[in-house]
Amino acid sequence: MTWAGRLGAGSWGLGLVLPLLAALPPWASAPPGRLLAGLDSQLESLAFQWRGPQPAPPDPLILAIDDESLSLNELLDERQRRASPLWRSMGPWPWPRALQAELAALVLERGAARVVFNLVHDQPSRYGPADDAAFVRRLAPWRDRLVLATSYTVAARDGLERVQLGRPQPHPGWSTGLPRQGLTMVLQSPQGVSEAIPGRQWLAAHLAGFDGPPLVPLAFAAAGTAPPEPFLGLDHRGPAGRFERVPAWQLLEQPASRWRGRTVLIGVTASELGDQQETPFGPQSGTEVQAAALASVLGGTGRLPLAASGQLALLLAWGLLAWWALRRGRTSRQTLAISAALLALALLLAAGAWGLARLRPPAAALLLAPLLAGLGRSGGQGWREQRERAYLHQLLARRISPALLRDILRQPGPIWTQVGGSRCRCVVLFTDLVGFTALSARLEPAPLFSLLNRYFEAIASAVIEEQGLVDKFIGDALMAEFGVPRSRGDGEEALAAVRAALAMQRRLEVLNGDLLAQGIEPLRQGIGLHLGEVIAGNLGSSERLEFTVVGAAVNLACRLESLTRQFPDQSILISGELRALLPPAFPVVDLGRHALKGWPEPVAVFGLGGAVVAAADPAAAEH
Repeated sequence: MTWAGRLGAGSWGLGLVLPLLAALPPWASAPPGRLLAGLDSQLESLAFQWRGPQPAPPDPLILAIDDESLSLNELLDERQRRASPLWRSMGPWPWPRALQAELAALVLERGAARVVFNLVHDQPSRYGPADDAAFVRRLAPWRDRLVLATSYTVAARDGLERVQLGRPQPHPGWSTGLPRQGLTMVLQSPQGVSEAIPGRQWLAAHLAGFDGPPLVPLAFAAAGTAPPEPFLGLDHRGPAGRFERVPAWQLLEQPASRWRGRTVLIGVTASELGDQQETPFGPQSGTEVQAAALASVLGGTGRLPLAASGQLALLLAWGLLAWWALRRGRTSRQTLAISAALLALALLLAAGAWGLARLRPPAAALLLAPLLAGLGRSGGQGWREQRERAYLHQLLARRISPALLRDILRQPGPIWTQVGGSRCRCVVLFTDLVGFTALSARLEPAPLFSLLNRYFEAIASAVIEEQGLVDKFIGDALMAEFGVPRSRGDGEEALAAVRAALAMQRRLEVLNGDLLAQGIEPLRQGIGLHLGEVIAGNLGSSERLEFTVVGAAVNLACRLESLTRQFPDQSILISGELRALLPPAFPVVDLGRHALKGWPEPVAVFGLGGAVVAAADPAAAEH
């Protein structure tokens, strides 16, 4: 067995087990686990794209610091800007914190449930302490309805990573303490796609060394709930601009009903300020990603990974099912079909868990396990099947002609694989050695066996060359048919059988010349040919079949071969039915009608031999 065959035959179980093991939590940080995590992320991105854009949820409503709000001096003239206190304050970024506070206060006065800042105030205002004081003073009445942003950054310097938290600046104006704070951190996939909100595990691992009150992600701070243990997958709603938004400079033009009871997210969406993050629907501003996070938490649409126990149970059950199913494949095609069915089932399970149960299953492991195992097992089976086909082809090529073999392989049908037969007409050829019993008594078994092989090699090839079927070897006898399992017509098969018989006679003469040179007594043979109706098909059991023909025509051909003992000069005898299919001028010797054992009426017998051979086949004259 080649290395490829051994690989496919012996290691398909590894292909099944390894992806399932790599998906378990203990292996999550190992290279195989990271590879599967990356594949899961790509599959989820594809799932979002396949699902397509979804309707915008009611929360949050983005109060956008957009390109227009930052360039009002280009949109409005001086008179128009003086008409609004907000417009007078708006200019290039960064805006005064007093203006940011005014935006928040206005929507809160109009009934907003809460305001979430996606703007980090971790440094004193560039406009001075008075600006910070104005921010606190304006928003102090709504402290409990505010969520301020804290940033988490990692900077590499001199080969070392430095982690920083950008917390909001404390101020005496917050007499009862700062408002709630939320972390703007969003976890990214290995491909850099924003995909999840950190959970308690991440917070404990990355924020343990920092002082100050404990932090939760911005979305959970807004909802007032604790984050889950692992993480919460983002529910991306669509491409940029999917969430409802109001440009900051148009705030005063909106009716109060638009804000009432809403969660308002204030943040920068202007493309000129950067802060673009990758999503399954393309780049989006950090504020839009935070909006997706808020919607995932407030609307309960985020996706949780399976618990460790649930993931273990799922992977174990899936592995057992795939093992059982793949072992049902008896052939490489069946195994590939089963593998494809398992892949389809895995996709349905993953889609159901993702879309209906809002869970993040280990989809890559569920898909890779039957894929790798199926390819491995079918590869091993295919290698064995190819080897068996080559062996069977070699065996069949010794029984039938290459042309007939190609015909059968093109249209195999049930003729070689099912018990039973069908009626047809064919030429049956029997040949036997004359006086072989006495010869076998004089020779040792080994040389006798060798002699028979030389004899059968000479005469069987004559059958195959004429596209006949070597049916069986019976001791020193050979049985062959012309016209099964495919017939070229009675006339063509009759001529082919006669040519084969004449070729047998010539080749026996050549063999006898070699035997005489070795001091071995020459062989004599008798050949009988008859055309008639037979039953052709498989005899035996479902476990062991043999293709052959049965019927009175077989018996008659055998009787004609035995009759050659009465005509020493005629070693080939044919029936009248066969003679009728030969050309009228074909040289034969009419030997009259003879009563044959088991046959109700005398049979017309004709001989081919002696001078007749040369006349019938000019090639014989060369010998």
